[in-house]
Amino acid sequence: MIDFIEDAQKLTLEHTKKADEIPAYPYENNDRKVYGLFSEVKGNVASPAQFYITDSINHFLTASLYFKTKPNYDSILPAAHYLQNDMKRIMESIKWK
Repeated sequence: MIDFIEDAQKLTLEHTKKADEIPAYPYENNDRKVYGLFSEVKGNVASPAQFYITDSINHFLTASLYFKTKPNYDSILPAAHYLQNDMKRIMESIKWK
């Protein structure tokens, strides 16, 4: 799992050259054994949001938000916020089998 987490975090850190800020929000649901990190990448970047979640043993899921257009933070911000809320709901709804 460590390799998967490092790869997911590396993808987010690749945006540091263009990002204005990268706030990261840990996620933890002990009852469902779901742990992860949501990163909002602010600025003119290719991917304004990424997350990963895991049970720390068998399961790992990562996702990134991309727009098929030249990054213009002010223009995509409303759509990015809308989709970031969907991404957070996905994280919160995961149940491992």
